[in-house]
Amino acid sequence: MLEKNGDRFKEKIFTNKEIAYCDGKSNPSIHFAGRFAAKEAIKKCIYSSGYNKEIAFSKIEILPESNGIPIVSFIDILDYKEIKVSIAHENDFAIAIAMFFL
Repeated sequence: MLEKNGDRFKEKIFTNKEIAYCDGKSNPSIHFAGRFAAKEAIKKCIYSSGYNKEIAFSKIEILPESNGIPIVSFIDILDYKEIKVSIAHENDFAIAIAMFFL
């Protein structure tokens, strides 16, 4: 998607802070892929709890703490207690898992 749609794809899916973070890496595409996988996992986790309103990818922000742990924030949506996410990537593959605490 990055090769095909470039900035248009980035701006639809990611926040400006996420774009800056990923673009600052030596291999930005794997970091974008990891965050995309995490956003998918988060949405599925939330929807499985019974939440039924649309959640735009760009309303979910995932940035690292100083120790690298990904922290999930929501922009103008959803009250929640806690969402934990783990992102892993290697070469051309990225995966993520999310846990939603009510």
